[in-house]
Amino acid sequence: MCEQNSNEQRLSIPIIILLGLAPGLIILFWAFVFSSPFFGINFSIVLSLMLAIILGLIPTELGILKYIAKKENKKIKDLILYKNKTPKLRMFLSIIISFIILGLAFSLISSYELKLWKIFDFVPDWFRLERANLQEMKYLQITVILTFIFNGFLGPIVEEIYFRGYLLPRMGVFGKFAPLMNSILFSLYHFFTPWQNITRIVACTPMVYSVWINKDIKIGIIVHCSGNLVGVVGMLQLLLSR
Repeated sequence: MCEQNSNEQRLSIPIIILLGLAPGLIILFWAFVFSSPFFGINFSIVLSLMLAIILGLIPTELGILKYIAKKENKKIKDLILYKNKTPKLRMFLSIIISFIILGLAFSLISSYELKLWKIFDFVPDWFRLERANLQEMKYLQITVILTFIFNGFLGPIVEEIYFRGYLLPRMGVFGKFAPLMNSILFSLYHFFTPWQNITRIVACTPMVYSVWINKDIKIGIIVHCSGNLVGVVGMLQLLLSR
């Protein structure tokens, strides 16, 4: 494990919040445009979120990094500071432990957390992932394909590059709580599912600390992609069982 680089740039708290939440607002906008039956296209919320990843998440987060890199006369890869090679056993344990906690959080906490957030009951069923009716979903085949590609791989890879590769090393203003604050910011950025904030924070924090301690973004990429792919497989199993 390498020592914390004292030369790493420290972003101010307002800039950290802005960079962390702004992409989420753009994702929310595109998800609403594609899913709204009144002001939008009336696609399913699942397909709408995949299109929001394609048109919002990926170009916005990579665009921000490209702008910063150009301003600093660098390439995007130069902005990613956590590129250590973690010893195999340490990496394996970090991934397994993080993945198990992530799975337990979504399995055990998510359903109970839904009951806590009565304030979000106003959100209509057509904009709630947990109420999506897969059997009645239009464009189901393309939805599954896009979900596998963009929610299983491309989306989480870009998010890890952005949140853990760029932002996390520059959150030194929070000291040893930087990973926790990064996890909270990452959860809040999911504006389309605010009723899962507690679940996401519990699920993501061990992974973020593993990335921070080992200075290795690969841990986050593997855990994040694996967790999302499990969700995709679960969706396919639900379809095949009906």
